[in-house]
Amino acid sequence: MKINTGRYELDLITATILSKDYDLQSTVIDKISADMFTSNTTMRAWEAIKGLRDNSSIIDIIGTSERMGGDGDFLWLAEIIGDSAALPVNITGYAKRVRQSSYLLNARERLLESIKVIDELTDVTQVKTVAGSIEAVFDGLLLETNDKKPQLFKDVAKDYLDKIDDKLNGKVDEHIVLSGIPDLDAKTGGFNLTDLIVLAGLSGSGKTEAAISIIRGITSADNGALMFSLEMSNQQVVERSISGQAQLPVSSLRNPADLTQSGWAQLSQGYKQLLDRKIYMDDQSGLSIEDIVTRSKRHKRDHPDCSVIIVDHVGLMKLSKNESRHDLQVGEISRRLKDLAKEIQTPVVLLSQLTGKQVMARPVMEREPRAQDIKDSSRIEEDADLILLCHRQWTHDESAPNIAEIILAKARHAIKGTKVYFRFCEGHFVATAQDMASNEMDVYKNKNTQTPYKKSSKLS
Repeated sequence: MKINTGRYELDLITATILSKDYDLQSTVIDKISADMFTSNTTMRAWEAIKGLRDNSSIIDIIGTSERMGGDGDFLWLAEIIGDSAALPVNITGYAKRVRQSSYLLNARERLLESIKVIDELTDVTQVKTVAGSIEAVFDGLLLETNDKKPQLFKDVAKDYLDKIDDKLNGKVDEHIVLSGIPDLDAKTGGFNLTDLIVLAGLSGSGKTEAAISIIRGITSADNGALMFSLEMSNQQVVERSISGQAQLPVSSLRNPADLTQSGWAQLSQGYKQLLDRKIYMDDQSGLSIEDIVTRSKRHKRDHPDCSVIIVDHVGLMKLSKNESRHDLQVGEISRRLKDLAKEIQTPVVLLSQLTGKQVMARPVMEREPRAQDIKDSSRIEEDADLILLCHRQWTHDESAPNIAEIILAKARHAIKGTKVYFRFCEGHFVATAQDMASNEMDVYKNKNTQTPYKKSSKLS
């Protein structure tokens, strides 16, 4: 086997000794056993590291060499650490390589044993037995290289209770990404790292504005964002972002001669606030799901602080030719994006349009969108963890308050049907008092319907 197994082992030993993260060290030590190493020296080094951990001792070069017990072990450790480019932050990656190399070597030995049995066969009727032993090798290899192992309930529960305790003490949950929109975060609790969030609405409802607001909110906390803009150019995304941050209409940026002195001050302030944000944009048109998945993985590898991926929108993506039915093609996109979120531990926001004819066919007072109004909705509904529907009743009836609503049409961790309200000013979402906006909409609905409007915790 031409895999440089020894290099992986030295990198793991180096990263473990240099790591300052005790919990991460301990987790890796529990997953890697000494018999996974290929030389007597690296096996002794790992046994020494494990012994230090078990005795609650500091894991360093001196303690490791002393437990190894050899005269030249300190110099050997100093040499491999000095020559290695291994980084402590990548300790889990090195551990994975050592583990998988060990599995491959074991599989090779077992296959050689099977080949030897075949060479010595005198009875062809034993082929079933040989086939079974070879199949077991491959089944075991697939099982052993699967990163996810069954976990005992009490172990997971202990970690969960520790997280609750951390929250009580004000510690930020590393497994949650806050949108940076306080009223939305209050209702959803934030996005989980593995969430697929579907953001949908009719034209003019503010779904792209909502997506850009999420980007601005997330990146305000020094996190990164990647936006695939299949509809707008990068210049337009920048334009919409600056105008939103400055709370100026887009038209004023396109006609700067009309800006007042205060308008220029707002523009300058908005620009400065966004200038150093880690916002990356890709405006190449006609991208396929394979393109987006590949580019997202590469970006996450190069920029680990990327905390959200936005895809605007599903209707402009290049569809697979393997499926003839459009709904199955769209379903493949949503499934792949959900898998992407789980793999790179980054929430993905997918924008989608609603079926306009379906919504507009309903009476004016019943045009509040539903999850079923999303184009090719059945598969998307299944894959999404959170469905946010943008709605502005004012676009259907100008006597309605100019309030934008984000409706939680599906929410695994919140109450379905919950609404978040915004004032819609100069084409942008502006935070507003939730109770006041809710009452305004209730008054409007009661005035324009024959029966008193009653709130429901669930959408119809």
